[in-house]
Amino acid sequence: GHTAFSSASIGIAMGCSRYIEPEELLRDADVAMYKAKTAGKARYELYDATMHDQAVSLLNLETELRGAAGRDEFVVHYQPIVSLPECRLTGFESLVRWQHPERGLVSPCDFIPIAEETDLIVHIDRWVLRRACEQMVEWRGILPDGENLSVSVNLSSKQFVRPDLVEFIADVLAETGMDPAR
Repeated sequence: GHTAFSSASIGIAMGCSRYIEPEELLRDADVAMYKAKTAGKARYELYDATMHDQAVSLLNLETELRGAAGRDEFVVHYQPIVSLPECRLTGFESLVRWQHPERGLVSPCDFIPIAEETDLIVHIDRWVLRRACEQMVEWRGILPDGENLSVSVNLSSKQFVRPDLVEFIADVLAETGMDPAR
């Protein structure tokens, strides 16, 4: 008794002499289909050679991202939060950045979607929360009016379906000595 709507994303690869095996043609059509899905769904894309290069580049980036935490390549940058009427620093927003040894600073636009898709974001978010709390405890002791400073940490929506989120946050606050109100 309900109306359902569906759409299709289609990848098209034109057969030609460069394809030796049928799997190669299917692979390229699949690459084009995923490009259609990421471009907004309910559309089609015609395969071109740059799509393969982009897919390989994306796969390499995902592989490198999986090892980035173990190689200590993530850093947290802190954006000040200022009360304009009082011209007073009130806290910081913590922002994760990836300092790649060869690519340099990788834009969050390039790695956060991959981290979300692969669930690596859960590990990254938790690392950022711990690091931000540690840093704030240190700063609160040395900055003027430091005891009144707060820190904001962005969490992926994937965190909120995890049954251990509250316990994890409580543990980080207890381990770092961070004031929960801040």
